[in-house]
Amino acid sequence: MGNQCVYCLKKFFQRPNLKNMSELPQTDIQQQQEPYTKVDNIDESENYHEHSEEQILAISDNIQETISLSIDIFLYRLKTTKDLEELYHDDQLIILFKSFKLAERYTVIQIQYEFKMNKKSINEFLNYTYLTHIDQFTTLQTTSDYQLIYASFKKIQFVDSREYVFIKYQKQICTNKYIQVLRSINTEQSQQTTRGIIYISGFLLEEIQNQEIRVQAYAEIDFKIRLPPGMLKKALTIELKRALQQFIN
Repeated sequence: MGNQCVYCLKKFFQRPNLKNMSELPQTDIQQQQEPYTKVDNIDESENYHEHSEEQILAISDNIQETISLSIDIFLYRLKTTKDLEELYHDDQLIILFKSFKLAERYTVIQIQYEFKMNKKSINEFLNYTYLTHIDQFTTLQTTSDYQLIYASFKKIQFVDSREYVFIKYQKQICTNKYIQVLRSINTEQSQQTTRGIIYISGFLLEEIQNQEIRVQAYAEIDFKIRLPPGMLKKALTIELKRALQQFIN
């Protein structure tokens, strides 16, 4: 990402730090239709910044810092992650996987996938209404630039219930490209169950032809589990194929 783009983003996100939220609002899953707001074109070519593992794995309690880094880290990971193992590949869907140990404790997974979907499904896809194992999806804070979200998930396969608190940010980055990124943020939010970490997750969406959207996705998540990669690969492949089947053209 060029210096001009970085400057524009930093100037755009002059927001206060996260407020103390001691109790979780008891509301049902909230989904809303979020129009994309056009911003200056973001350079998603080979000129993005490089980021060290320390930068990527360092979760902040500062909203401005979290957002200003999230797009750059997402594009960096999407373009540079290597040595991923192919878990699934057909004419419609590609799933790649890698895992590593963090401080010899938990297994962090990296998963990358790509498929095409119809443009009319974009809002449903980006609002996660298709994830049937969501237990709660609550918007804690909304501004014109981002949403702060609490999400909890039911047990799936070998992974017990988990919760996450993260920033969701999405923008139109040029005429036919859109981006959504998620990144965990440190809060004093009361913890209901084991809290995982979304180091970075997101989608790069490109309108191509015939009302089709090309989706490139990447996620790097610490589920706070100690499981062999083989068990994780099986569970993730099953769940991802099941979740995406209604969207894939």
